[in-house]
Amino acid sequence: MLLRFESAQRNELPIILDLLDEAAVWLRARDILQWPPRFSDVDDWRAARIASYVEDGQAWLVRISSEVVATFTIGAADPDYADGWPDGPDDALYIFRMAVRRAWAGRNLGGRILDWASARALARGHKWLRLDCHRDNTALQNYYEARGFIRVGTLIRTITDGPQPGSGQPYTRGSGALYQRPAGSIHLPPRTAHPRGDTAMPDRYDITGEAAIWQEASELVAGLKLHEPPIDQLSWNTALEQAARTLENRAREIRQRNGMYFRVLGEPETNGASAD
Repeated sequence: MLLRFESAQRNELPIILDLLDEAAVWLRARDILQWPPRFSDVDDWRAARIASYVEDGQAWLVRISSEVVATFTIGAADPDYADGWPDGPDDALYIFRMAVRRAWAGRNLGGRILDWASARALARGHKWLRLDCHRDNTALQNYYEARGFIRVGTLIRTITDGPQPGSGQPYTRGSGALYQRPAGSIHLPPRTAHPRGDTAMPDRYDITGEAAIWQEASELVAGLKLHEPPIDQLSWNTALEQAARTLENRAREIRQRNGMYFRVLGEPETNGASAD
């Protein structure tokens, strides 16, 4: 199953909110009060933050083929918890608001997102991948601990501008359980474990985007094919098919060489769920 990671564009904010809404409904149905009832059509501090993450290129969408199956945000520390990390907030990459479409649940997409984020943190020179999650959600805490995260603290934070913006009513955030794992650490499910037993293999995740570029070129060339071309232009389609196949084979060679099982499409690394 090939996953495609892309930084969300401004016009894709409604897609992110829809994914978060679906996750919030699922949580509420199970009496898990981790997130608000909805994220869309709400004017509060959360909505402002999510919009700013999209604006800054920190919100991501995960696709399988053309279907969006998950979202997450990756960037700097949540300012409400920045003072709680043992060695300060700077030497880490932080992941927030990870949500997977319910139709795609049970396929370890969350684990693969965390592995990708871990590899990305290492490629960007960080020591840790970190997150803060709901301090009362033990099931979620167990989920992260099973994927290599260690709890390093718990903070309780009250902010002045709560669910009703401008009201001045204080609001105590539900998050604050602080977790981290070493950057570059990979926790693959048993069926995809590397035969050597390696646990830190950032090259699996196409950090430079090399395989993704070849694959994208293949799709671009294939998209030039003419629909119902006249007889005298059939050779044009044949040539394009051959070119696209050559490019796709190159992408496949890179993935097989590095043992990749999904790809990244975004800016090269030489340049780039927790929450309430």
